[in-house]
Amino acid sequence: MKRRNLLKFGASVAAFVLAGQKPAVADLEPDGLWPIYRRYRLLIVGQRDDEIASAFAGAVADVLARSLPTSRAQLARAVDTRRVGVLIGTKQQDVAIMTAESAEALFLAKPPFDDIRNVPLRLIASFGTHVLVCRPDFLTGHAYLLAQTLAAHKDALPAPAGAPDGIVPAHQGSYAFFAGQELPID
Repeated sequence: MKRRNLLKFGASVAAFVLAGQKPAVADLEPDGLWPIYRRYRLLIVGQRDDEIASAFAGAVADVLARSLPTSRAQLARAVDTRRVGVLIGTKQQDVAIMTAESAEALFLAKPPFDDIRNVPLRLIASFGTHVLVCRPDFLTGHAYLLAQTLAAHKDALPAPAGAPDGIVPAHQGSYAFFAGQELPID
């Protein structure tokens, strides 16, 4: 009886593949440990094809690792800006460095992100041409501490961290810091 069920399952997966469909069941985290790893480490995503973004991501991760040791900040590098947007948009990563134009394109679902819709992107800090982005579900207190730490250590960064501006809204925690409000409690 078990062989018959296995044969039916295999035949249905083969039919999906031959029809050009992907199976509905796909385990992208086979060991289930990735969410636990991310819970205890703050990964700052940079991109390999942009030297400036990569330098910002490395500097931000270094400043946060030294100034906020409990964050356990580390650099993670994606291939390009599209991959950074996909990682943030699909909730695989929390924080990333992007160009300001790419962040706006992701927020507005414009090329190269025209197939990624409704990404609720937020800004933590602006470095001029580049921004530190996250999703709104990033803890308010954490965004406040990131903005505060980066603003205090502006000499260790390629460009000083400033208040977010532009089309993409600021994260509540970042807004609170740059507006001079108290640290919000989540």
